[in-house]
Amino acid sequence: GRKQTGDSYHGLQLRQEIYTPKDLSADTIAAGDHPYSSTLTLSQVKITDNAELGIRYISELRLGILGPAALGFHAQKLIHNITPSDPPQGWDNQVGNDLMLNYNVTVDKGVVEDEYSQFILHGRARLGTVYTDATAGFLVRMEYQPKYFSFIDPDPARRFNIYVEFGGNLRFVGYDASLQGGMFNRTSPYTIPSESVSRIVAEGRINIVLELPKHQLVFYENVVSPRFDASEWHAWLGISYRYWW
Repeated sequence: GRKQTGDSYHGLQLRQEIYTPKDLSADTIAAGDHPYSSTLTLSQVKITDNAELGIRYISELRLGILGPAALGFHAQKLIHNITPSDPPQGWDNQVGNDLMLNYNVTVDKGVVEDEYSQFILHGRARLGTVYTDATAGFLVRMEYQPKYFSFIDPDPARRFNIYVEFGGNLRFVGYDASLQGGMFNRTSPYTIPSESVSRIVAEGRINIVLELPKHQLVFYENVVSPRFDASEWHAWLGISYRYWW
């Protein structure tokens, strides 16, 4: 909704993340490739904006499961049945079940702003059983009279809005259970050893956002540098839709 100085918003988010190797046809372990892994979590999120100071705080507590209980295989099988396309064959070798408990904090600070753009510094820290890392980067938002720190949903005063965002981050990795396996269950069939995990990962993204009152459609592209030895740069496209009530 409409933002006032110091307003806080709370929400719940159900999220599933699925990771697969590059070679989806092999039903055996592909050494040097990404392990099959998935997470299913419920998050409690708090967002606090201060438009006068140009700053946003986001805190998130994620609780869920890593491994077969996260239903990554079933979700991907459904997608491939709908597409249709050949389903991945190696889910029997996925990272084993483990507890996912993560606390994440994000701070965005506006640095430069004019009538058509905002330049924002971005920082995030994640601590938990699945992701422990720190991220620093930037975001540029190209928009007429940009209001990044004034709204988390489409501005109801605008019948139509379009803007472009692009940015980049460096992520400093301490632990990544999607590669290394869970902290408590050390019996996964295949994981990436700690010494092979990339400790600095570069990330880039671009978003094209279309908005109507209560509706938001985002076309995006993400790119990420190698996350472990023998891996490669990876890029993907996507579309997301949000309805605000």
